[in-house]
Amino acid sequence: MLSRNSILKPGKPLQRKTPLQGGKPLNRSREPKGPGLAQRIAASLGRALGHQHSEPSVFRSPRHRKNVAAMRCICCGRPGASQAAHLNLLALGKGRGWKLSDALTIPLCVDRIGVIGCHVRLDSSGQYDKGTSAALQIHWLGETRDRLCAAGQWPEAAEADFQRFVVTYLERAA
Repeated sequence: MLSRNSILKPGKPLQRKTPLQGGKPLNRSREPKGPGLAQRIAASLGRALGHQHSEPSVFRSPRHRKNVAAMRCICCGRPGASQAAHLNLLALGKGRGWKLSDALTIPLCVDRIGVIGCHVRLDSSGQYDKGTSAALQIHWLGETRDRLCAAGQWPEAAEADFQRFVVTYLERAA
């Protein structure tokens, strides 16, 4: 068995046996790739597909998420430590492989030393039963919407998704 002293012998310092090789840094920029073989064949036959990225089907806005995150926690009122938390309601699309609309975000606080934040408690603690959780989330979303409307920060696209998802959900539940 090797001892610490046999590995770390005091003595002369480490020395490089080969010199460092200088040179210019690697050039990592590449030319953009062109169409693949199948695409070139399809184009030559006049059958090329014009693939275009589609617009997102729901409201996406980093600015809106920042506005939501700048608010006090909607659950406990803690200032300055919120995240824009998407609602956790299956009826609104959560867990179906869809990206929830950014209009369906509420400000919830993050964890701090010794305290679990409201975001984690809502997402994974099982603190609320399903009915209570759904009612709270819809109520909090309404409060968030009202505050942002009062501040002039609620976009029209967010209102469209709010109507599309939440109002429809509430009509079905009634």
